[in-house]
Amino acid sequence: MPHIIVEYQEGLAAGDAVDAMLMAIHRSVSDSGLFKADQIKTRAYAFRNFTNAGGQDPYIHIQARIKSGRDDDNKKRMGQAILSGLAPLGIPASVITVEIIDMDRGSYGKLVPA
Repeated sequence: MPHIIVEYQEGLAAGDAVDAMLMAIHRSVSDSGLFKADQIKTRAYAFRNFTNAGGQDPYIHIQARIKSGRDDDNKKRMGQAILSGLAPLGIPASVITVEIIDMDRGSYGKLVPA
């Protein structure tokens, strides 16, 4: 926990650049002190078709899914940590957005295979 999902326009980044984004996010969230490094799961999905306010400027949207119960200040800190971690990469996106989403603790399930 958390699950961090990066959605990006497929022409915006590839291979090593995507790995660099995921590692920067992972490191930033870990360094924030909100979660331990071994709890953070990051993944990325490229999308081909999109519009950005009627245009074709590529963008990135990041969802950070966490179990409910964290206060708004911690959520804001997490979002800022993610964006700050990506800033030095110089990603040529028109905008990078982040959304912190609460997952209901009561319905969350987990299986760790033996």
